[in-house]
Amino acid sequence: MIKNHIINAGLGLALARARHKDAIVICDANMPIPPGCAEIDLSLVRGVPTMLQTMKAILNDFVAERYQVFELMPQYNPEAYQAVQALLPQLEGGAISQEELAQLMPRAKAVVRTGDFGSCCTMVLYSASGMDKYTQRYSCEFKEG
Repeated sequence: MIKNHIINAGLGLALARARHKDAIVICDANMPIPPGCAEIDLSLVRGVPTMLQTMKAILNDFVAERYQVFELMPQYNPEAYQAVQALLPQLEGGAISQEELAQLMPRAKAVVRTGDFGSCCTMVLYSASGMDKYTQRYSCEFKEG
């Protein structure tokens, strides 16, 4: 289910093809991606874009009903984990193991590689049916610094 702002052709197509319960994986630059996945590499330079920027941009077009974070994120990157929880209070959250991720990635509509080098910055968004309660908008501005 797509809303309207992604300009990356591959990512826009993957979001448009996602149906109820389909997965979109957002991973950091270090996450091993198995062969045969629908990989979309958004990385530009170290740290650009981040997992959180990518998640917010995707959620401006993608209707999600739930998410899972990499199971080690709360322990090794509590700031990212808290940010995800704060941005998605209306969605059911959960955790996913490395093994489960490796099994899910080949079936996902997209595995989106970011430029994030933060520890354990990987998550999965699951497509909703398009219900209004899931269509909140996010700011994903990139600020010059």
